[in-house]
Amino acid sequence: MSVAYTPLTTDAPASPTSLERISFGHSASEAAAEDPDRRKPNPGSDENLRKEIGLLSASSIIIGQVVGSGIYSTPASVALLCGTPLAALILWLVTGIVSLGGALASAELGTMFPQNGGMIRYLAHAYPRPRALVATIMAYSVTFFCRPAAIAANVSIFAQYFFFAAGRRDYIQDRDYLLRGIGALTMTLLMALNMVSVRWSLRLLNAFAAIKMLTLLVVSFTGLLLLVGAVKRTPGTNWSRGFSGTKLDAQSFASAMTRLFWSWEGWSNVGYVVGEVKNVKRNLPLSLGLAMSTLAVLYMLANVAYFSTIPLEDIDNGTLLAAQFMNKVFGKTVGQIILPICIGLSILGVVMSELFGGGRLMYAAGKTGFVPYGAVLGEIHPRFGTPVYALAIIWALSLVFLFAPPPGKAFDLLVDLVQEGMWYFYALTAFGVILLRRRLPNYPLRRFRSSLVLSFLFAVLSFSLGVLQFYPPAEIPGKPKPQVPYYLAPLLGVIFMSLCLVPWYLRMWRYVNRTGRQLLSWIEDEEQEVMQNQ
Repeated sequence: MSVAYTPLTTDAPASPTSLERISFGHSASEAAAEDPDRRKPNPGSDENLRKEIGLLSASSIIIGQVVGSGIYSTPASVALLCGTPLAALILWLVTGIVSLGGALASAELGTMFPQNGGMIRYLAHAYPRPRALVATIMAYSVTFFCRPAAIAANVSIFAQYFFFAAGRRDYIQDRDYLLRGIGALTMTLLMALNMVSVRWSLRLLNAFAAIKMLTLLVVSFTGLLLLVGAVKRTPGTNWSRGFSGTKLDAQSFASAMTRLFWSWEGWSNVGYVVGEVKNVKRNLPLSLGLAMSTLAVLYMLANVAYFSTIPLEDIDNGTLLAAQFMNKVFGKTVGQIILPICIGLSILGVVMSELFGGGRLMYAAGKTGFVPYGAVLGEIHPRFGTPVYALAIIWALSLVFLFAPPPGKAFDLLVDLVQEGMWYFYALTAFGVILLRRRLPNYPLRRFRSSLVLSFLFAVLSFSLGVLQFYPPAEIPGKPKPQVPYYLAPLLGVIFMSLCLVPWYLRMWRYVNRTGRQLLSWIEDEEQEVMQNQ
C-alpha cells in the first residue's frame, strides 16, 4: 500500500456535497425494480461480466495494490524501531509469511465463491447471522469510506514526486489544492478508462505493475550483488552488530508490526474482481501465491540492499531511505529524478488498482442487496461490459474525500483513517475459512485448501493489529510527532463502523419486514445450488 508522502530531502517536509437522501424503505413496486433478489439468475452471480482477467492481470492487480511508496520508506522506520537491521529483516520475513497465509486463505474462499465482492461475499457466507451483520458493516465501511478515502489520499500525493523530480519543491510545500486538482483530473481520466474498457484498464494495470517490479528489481538485484560480494559493501556495523541493540519493548514491537503488515496489505483487491478471472480455481491461488512470494523475496533483498549501503546511524528520516540508497549507489540523477518519477507512477498504479477493484466492490454491494438501488449499481454497460454506475459512485465519493478536508491535520487524519477497521475484517475473513471448513467440509468448489495454521495466525495477528492502534506508538528518532492524538483515528474508525448498524437495521430489518423481500436468500441459495449440482 502507498503511504503518506515522504520527502526525498529534508528541504521538503511532509505536511483527506450536497447530501443525497438515501431511502432504505420503498414501496412494493420500487422494491421490485431495485431488489437484486428479483433478478434471475442468482443475484450473486456475475453473468454479465466478461472474464478478461488472466494470471498476469490478476497478479498485476495484486502487485498494483500492495506496492506503493511504502517499501521505499518503511524499512528505515522498522529498523529504527527494532534497533537492528537484522531483527527488522526477520520481522519482514515473518510478516511476509503470515501475510501470504492470509492471501491464500482469501484464495480458498475465492475459489469457493467465485463471484465479485471479495470479503463482502466471504463474510456473508461465514457469518450469515444475524442477517449478515458483519458483511453489511464491511460493505458500508469499505464502499462508502475506506476505499474512496484511500483513493483520495493516494491521488493527492502522487504529483508531489513529479514536481520533486522537476526541481519544483515550492509546489510540494505551498500548493495543496493545485496538487489535489491534478489528482482529481488524473483520477477522472483513469476512471473514464475503467468505464469504457476492461481490456485497456488491465493493460494499464499491467504496465504499472511492470514499472513497480522493474524498480524493485533494480534495488533488489543490487542487494543480491551486495549479499554475494559482487559489489563492495560500504563499511559499517549494520550486519556485524547482529542482534546487539535490538529493542524488545512492546511499544516498539507494536509500532514496527503495524508498519510491516500495512506494507503487505492490498492482496485482497483481487478478490473483489474474482468473478472476472479466467479459470479461477487455477489462476486465483496461483496469482496470490506467485505475487506475494515474489514480493517477499524482493522486499527482503531491498532491505539487504538498503542496510548494506546505509549505516543505521546515517539514516535520515527526512529523506526516503531508497533515495539515500540510490544517491549513494547510482548518483543523484537516479536518486533525485528517476526514483521519484518511478514512485509517482507506482502510486498511480495503486490508484488505478483501487478504482478497478472499488468499482466492482460497489457493484457487488448493490447486486447482493447490502445497499439500496442494487439494480442500478449492479448494472453492466451492454457495450463496455463494465459496472459504470458503481464506478461513477466510487469516483464521486473519492472527489468528496479529496476536496472536503482542509489542508493540515484534517487531511493527515484522513490518510490514517483509511486503514482503520480493515484489520478486523481481515481477521474475521481468515477465521471464516476455519468456520466454513467445519460447516461446509465437502463443498465441491473448494478446489484449493490453505493452511489453517497460517489462517489462524493471520487472524489473530490482524485482530491484534486492530487493537494495537489504541496503544501509544513508539517515537522514531528524527520523525516529527503526529499532529493529532494517536487514538483519534482508530476511535473514529470504530465509531464509523458502529454507525453502520443504522443502515443494517434499516435495510435488513425494517425494509425486509415491511416488504417481505428476502435480500439475503442468495447466501443459502448459492451454497445449495452448488451442493445439489455436485
